[in-house]
Amino acid sequence: MKKLLAVTLLLFLTGCASLPTRIDIKSGPELVESDQVDLSYYTPAGPIAGDSAQGIVSGFLAAGTGPQNDYAVAREFLTDSFAQRWSPDSGVIVRTGAPVFESAGNTLQIVEIGIAARIDEHGRYNDSELGEKTSLRFQLVLEGGEWRIASAPNLTVVTPPVFAVVFNAFPIYFLDASRSQLVPDLRWFPTRASTGTRLVNALLAGPSKWLGEAVTTAVPPATRLTIEAVNVQQGIALVDFDGTALEADPLERRLMLSQLRATLLQLSGVSDVAVSINNSAQEIIPADLQSTNPGGLVYFESENGIFQVNGTSSTPLSGTTNLLASEGAYDFAVEEGGESVAIATDQGVYLSQTTGLSNRSVLISDQTDLASLFFDSWGYLWLVPAAANKAIEVIGPDRSVRQFEDGATDQRISYSLSPEGIRLATLITGDAGPEVSVHGLLRDSRGWPVSTLGSLRVRNVLGEAIDVTWQQNSTLRVLERTTSGLTAVSDYPVTGPRSQLSMPPTAGTTLATGPSGLSTYLLSEVGEIWVLNGSAWRRLGTNATALSTDG
Repeated sequence: MKKLLAVTLLLFLTGCASLPTRIDIKSGPELVESDQVDLSYYTPAGPIAGDSAQGIVSGFLAAGTGPQNDYAVAREFLTDSFAQRWSPDSGVIVRTGAPVFESAGNTLQIVEIGIAARIDEHGRYNDSELGEKTSLRFQLVLEGGEWRIASAPNLTVVTPPVFAVVFNAFPIYFLDASRSQLVPDLRWFPTRASTGTRLVNALLAGPSKWLGEAVTTAVPPATRLTIEAVNVQQGIALVDFDGTALEADPLERRLMLSQLRATLLQLSGVSDVAVSINNSAQEIIPADLQSTNPGGLVYFESENGIFQVNGTSSTPLSGTTNLLASEGAYDFAVEEGGESVAIATDQGVYLSQTTGLSNRSVLISDQTDLASLFFDSWGYLWLVPAAANKAIEVIGPDRSVRQFEDGATDQRISYSLSPEGIRLATLITGDAGPEVSVHGLLRDSRGWPVSTLGSLRVRNVLGEAIDVTWQQNSTLRVLERTTSGLTAVSDYPVTGPRSQLSMPPTAGTTLATGPSGLSTYLLSEVGEIWVLNGSAWRRLGTNATALSTDG
């Protein structure tokens, strides 16, 4: 049973409870029922007999809360012929306020909707400008004596609370320019039996515009799924590409499988991925690439030296006590493993290195008034001056120095690099106050940062942003000062709606991410160290002057 008509295939792929709504005849691999089933979110009501044209349109919009069975309830509001053609996955509007209905004759309904955000067919979430509106047009006809929609936009409309319930964040994974790191690109989809298919199609469609030039893919251009479906059997996601995928060489196929595994293993019930090309199974060993989480060991600075928070030793990191006492440091960075410590002072930046029992400290830069100082995951030390007219200095593992132009025109407040080191989050003073943005970062073949490519504004909404850090591989944690003078902590996905966390019990100045992004540490204005685990804040210590996660 090798080649079957897709009308039969769709019955299997969408699960026993779903009904096919479009007929698209294609050939594909042997048909086996998928493990994946649709989840039930809300249970919208279907059309009511005798309902008005406006009532039918209103019910149709409300049925956008039910993606199960390919929006089967919403299709009940459509004529039989249009129900075959309507494509709800083409877009989503997250609306604000109540829709305004207007009748234009007996058969045309126009609905004005305020827009908070749009999500395109590949799950890209785009915030809208404040006050943006759109008008949706619905053409209706009488079918069997009942009003039904004969023409409507190919999209669904949901409120922010419904979006939070129905849609979930799914990163899809690309490669950095050196093809040594997986780079996530966040997308939003309902969790359905077809989510795996949508994830792979989004991967094939390419990265988001702001990230595009900083990443690449091992999948040959124009590659397509043969049957427009990723089937899951006994926990294995089966991905069948067309013959274009044959253009990938053996190394590219390994990288391609790594991209697919990182993208699909996040789905519940998927434990492995198998790739075939034109129904011919491919024996591929995935490349040794793993997605990385942010965070690490957290250290604090006091007048006695630099110590690990929650550490078992009361001894400061080697060489830091004398250096802090003599130079009056205001910030520091610890390289992973703790053998190198960079300390920012009024005289410049010192590097303290410990080898065996010996320690040596040297002045490595005369840069002062830094906004950020950190080691990245590639072993490079970043010196980010607050003044925009000063270039960023990057110091390599061999201690050579290069300048890095980030294009900043306003004062820098805080910079943070993503776990894989390819996305740079910046907090810069803008026309409307501090603004958070994320940029793709291009590195050369040796890992030196070369330039930023593309930019995405992350709209902080609660107050004045004070600090930013990566909490998950696609989520920023932002410290903001509210209008009441308190400080709040919120999670901002790179794209998508923010979520506010438990308020800190004291005003904070600095955030640091704990191991694997499971906790957040806060330095207060009076030198206290607090940790957030789950929703509870706990005080750990006092008399700290700076806080940092090792890089």
